[in-house]
Amino acid sequence: MSEISPALTSRPHVRPPEVSTLPARLFLAAVVAFIVYGSLFPFDFSGQAQSLESFFAESRIFANRADAIDNFILFLPLGVAVHLAFRSYAARATAVLLAVLLLALGIQLLQLYLPSRIASVADAFWNTAGLGVGLLVAARVRHAFRAQLSADNEHRDLFLACLVLLWFLYESFPFVPTLDIGLLRAHVKSVVFAPPFEPMRLFQHGLAATLAGIAVTGMGMLRRPLAGVIGLGVVAVGLEVLVAYGSLRRETLLGIVAGLAAGFVVGQRASARSHDAVFVLALGAYLVTVLTPYRGQMLDGGFTLTPFSHLLWRGVLKEVPPAAFEALAIGAMLWAGMAGPARWRRRPLLWSALVLLLLVVLEWVRVAIVGVHGDTTTLAMALMLAPAAVALRAGVGEPAAEAELPPPAQSTRLAHPLLPLAVTAAVLTLAMWLVLQLPGIPYNLKKLFGEHALAGAAVFSLALLWLGGGPWLAARAVLQLDARRRHGALWTPPVVVGLALVSYALVNLATPAIMLEKIIGAPDLYRRVVDDNYWGEAWRTGLAGWPRVAVDATERLVRFVALYAVFAIPLVVGLAAIARRDRRARVMVLVLCLLPFWVLAKYVVLDWAITDNLTELVVDGGAFYLALAVALFAANAVLLGGGMARRPVLLAATGALLGASWLLLNQAIETVVINGGRVFGGLQFLLGQDRTTLLSAPELFARWGALYLAALAAVVAGIVLARRLRPLPAAS
Repeated sequence: MSEISPALTSRPHVRPPEVSTLPARLFLAAVVAFIVYGSLFPFDFSGQAQSLESFFAESRIFANRADAIDNFILFLPLGVAVHLAFRSYAARATAVLLAVLLLALGIQLLQLYLPSRIASVADAFWNTAGLGVGLLVAARVRHAFRAQLSADNEHRDLFLACLVLLWFLYESFPFVPTLDIGLLRAHVKSVVFAPPFEPMRLFQHGLAATLAGIAVTGMGMLRRPLAGVIGLGVVAVGLEVLVAYGSLRRETLLGIVAGLAAGFVVGQRASARSHDAVFVLALGAYLVTVLTPYRGQMLDGGFTLTPFSHLLWRGVLKEVPPAAFEALAIGAMLWAGMAGPARWRRRPLLWSALVLLLLVVLEWVRVAIVGVHGDTTTLAMALMLAPAAVALRAGVGEPAAEAELPPPAQSTRLAHPLLPLAVTAAVLTLAMWLVLQLPGIPYNLKKLFGEHALAGAAVFSLALLWLGGGPWLAARAVLQLDARRRHGALWTPPVVVGLALVSYALVNLATPAIMLEKIIGAPDLYRRVVDDNYWGEAWRTGLAGWPRVAVDATERLVRFVALYAVFAIPLVVGLAAIARRDRRARVMVLVLCLLPFWVLAKYVVLDWAITDNLTELVVDGGAFYLALAVALFAANAVLLGGGMARRPVLLAATGALLGASWLLLNQAIETVVINGGRVFGGLQFLLGQDRTTLLSAPELFARWGALYLAALAAVVAGIVLARRLRPLPAAS
């Protein structure tokens, strides 16, 4: 028989401290007031009461199910409040007896004097049943919560609890479930018969829920944070369904569930970079409100000094959830510094001042650049949250000194590259969105993301990074297969197709179909073969048996894969060459395997193109110059992404390749294009604002340089991030 450790036998049972009943009694008073108000409204009492027989006439408790559910739910919070407000059994029994006599029966009898109400004993029964179930639920939940409550008061972070409450206010305001079954049905029906899916709504709720999940996991009040996250999610989703305020959207429910799960995972990873991740998430959430009229502001570029102006002047309660969302983001940014690196943890007031300065700058961006009407709401919330963060975090136990921290475990290796990935995507998103707001941008580019410019830019930033990161993954896979003698070069074409499919999914999410078809061309194969009989009767009969939608989708996909391969194949070859310089013979085999597919992609993109954006703009024989320009661009990206030379040499090479690409572009593009009775150059169409405002040659070159360098930066960033995330194993 094994001995029991003395440390386990000598540990005293620590009982969690008693919680004050004052908040519970305030909650009880609010519930009672709500029941009285809701049951006696509109207070049109009459001096002549209805007969008492009418009260007992409706004694069938299941006669009106909708009314029964209303009365049951109405008294459910009362049972919870009674259980929480009184600790002794005698006090609870007395409160229950008074509630049954005064509220369940008493109010029903008072309704005899209300002509607009119908008093019945069945309603009193369901009121009492709701009260009893509320007592049982409260007892069970309180017992479970006390069992979950951690006794380690030293490491409790009460400011994180405040962030959870802010998130709960954002998601569940105004907290009061509807008693109208018809309204509830209409509210829930909007999930099934929903309007088009909104990625931005999913992004907003997912970000907020992620911050809430991190807060629940890290606030140190629960022994099992997972149970707390699950319970919070159940309550939040339940209130989203039962509180008929606004519209119930599937994006909201998915965002809550996915965000809480992601927050729990991030919160469980005790990494030195976790606070940086919280700051990036919070900044991303706040940028949503900066770059969009999130609170319903006017697009007049004005500014109001009064905070919460709509709420104070007009009583607009719809401004409460957006304000809570912004407060959550601001509070998370404050916490990220005060609980993060020692240089900020020891100077909380300085960190608060820096966050406030950041908010001032972003408010200027909101008004001066975005053109949304601004005010001092966020600044006022920051001034209220900063002292609360300093005060509530004053007693939190300090972590070990940074010099004494153990080296990071192998499991946290991905925490460092993932943060630059998120930051890079956020920077690209903001940069693209700001560029689209500038005057003189080509009109096709302005419509690239349709009506959801910010969400489209966010997804498109991932597609740009994938254009550089995907080829590195392909080159890495080829080299690993070669090291195992699996003939990696032969597998490269299907790998490139797989990369293109990922890019196609991202671009489809970011851009409307009509904008994508302007680049790759609208599907036209079915019309030409079946309707116009271009390829003969055999092809016409064979293709006519296939659904036109399937043929169009396949054609669209093939055209996009070909366009992606034109850029990806030179990058794959170049990255494979610099990754293993001692295997140049294998690289030559790779070139020989990919060259036919590159030529085939060129035919699909240019020779067999059906969009006038290509057929009208490229001169005869211009495909050679375009292919050479793409190859030089890929070489430039590989040089920068692989760090093949010193910085001055790389800068000089980039300048030379930029000039060469301009010369090649001028050789490949038509100088005279006639369209709609107007004459213009091909470069004017590609780089100009429209087809009537002509730009000078230096202006066109400046625009091309900006486009070239921006695309180069995005591709190089994708390569660098992919190499950090998936470095080449030394054994290969």
